[in-house]
Amino acid sequence: MLIGNLVKPQVYLLIKLEYLKPLILIVSANLFYSCGEESLQSNTSPVHEQLNCDLDTTFSKVLSGTAGYDIIRSSDCGYVISGSTGKTILMEIDENGNELWSGTYGGISGSHWGNSVKETNDGGYIIGAAQNTIIKTDSLGVEEWHKKLSYSVHHYVEDVIQTSDGDYIVVGGAGGDPLGGHAIQGKAFILRMSEGGGVQWVKRYGIIDAPNNSFWGVVEADDGGFVVAGEKLQDRNFEFYDHFWVMKTDAYGEEEWSIESGGNLWDEAQDIVKLSDDSYIVTGKTSLSSSNLNMKVMRVSSSGQILWQSNHGGGNYDTGTAITLSQNEEMVAIVGYTRSSSGSPFNYRIWGVDVASGQVMWSKIHGGNQEDKAFGVVESYDNGFNIVGRSYSHGSERVNWIVKTDSLGRVQ
Repeated sequence: MLIGNLVKPQVYLLIKLEYLKPLILIVSANLFYSCGEESLQSNTSPVHEQLNCDLDTTFSKVLSGTAGYDIIRSSDCGYVISGSTGKTILMEIDENGNELWSGTYGGISGSHWGNSVKETNDGGYIIGAAQNTIIKTDSLGVEEWHKKLSYSVHHYVEDVIQTSDGDYIVVGGAGGDPLGGHAIQGKAFILRMSEGGGVQWVKRYGIIDAPNNSFWGVVEADDGGFVVAGEKLQDRNFEFYDHFWVMKTDAYGEEEWSIESGGNLWDEAQDIVKLSDDSYIVTGKTSLSSSNLNMKVMRVSSSGQILWQSNHGGGNYDTGTAITLSQNEEMVAIVGYTRSSSGSPFNYRIWGVDVASGQVMWSKIHGGNQEDKAFGVVESYDNGFNIVGRSYSHGSERVNWIVKTDSLGRVQ
């Protein structure tokens, strides 16, 4: 439990209590102290460093865990990362990549890992933790509550946002093969929860008897509805093809418009951002042939009209997995992974894409001689970018690798 807030403190003091007794120490108007409380569900460990919002840095660093799946700015000038250690992990870092605190949630039953994280209205965090799991924490990653979705098949939670009225919207896909008439398996879903975690409604989408429809990202529209990005399977004589899927619903999950783009191969939308004019930019991948996939990016108006779309990549495999919008809304940065030929290792890739036209302004590749895949990105306070993912290029084990770039995707 956090007692007091850390507001640009001159000194961080962590008092770790052996028997979970919270206390408050007040020393002066400029010093704030906090108490860490451990439980079976959470373990937080702040460090003693001052945050700096305008530090101009680039670096690469291995962090705690085996993968980083999402990263956001925090309200106290740091960055919060969700990922995996085999179970869900949440951590905050400063501008130099130093860990400020981390939380793990081994006491929550079943498989779960931190696919997504968003800051909540109370300064805490909501984590979309994959297999049936949503976790709510305070501002230091200490669990406040968690929800296990109790359906007959696994529901893979890919993204969670807090709505303007304080509820939560959860999106993802239900596992399993629906052939045989199962009403839930293989469907994409949108689920609305109350602020305390109670399920209000759930809606399911996708064609009948097609496996693995899913939503990967969601944003709230200006009218209180939702726009989701994902993959929708198409059935042609029981041969299934993924389509790049963008769909708008009203506030109750009723479909208002849908865009399905793709051919007879593998197309998929994986992340979405909203612009101030209520248009949306979506990224993912598209297949040019069975051996050539490109990163795809599309801008869509509030009424569902495609304003532009473009593909970018080399001769083998490029995909976009995450997107962030620059503060001036002139550019989006898209991250994912790339390889030059079949059998060669994947590397992180970042593209800077012009918001007005969809054209690539620059791109950079970062990685080693083993597989490296980027899954999350956020614009940093110095207008560079923080990229997280998983890497096998830093020893024999899989690690959570962060790359901090400048505004052109470079590491100096």
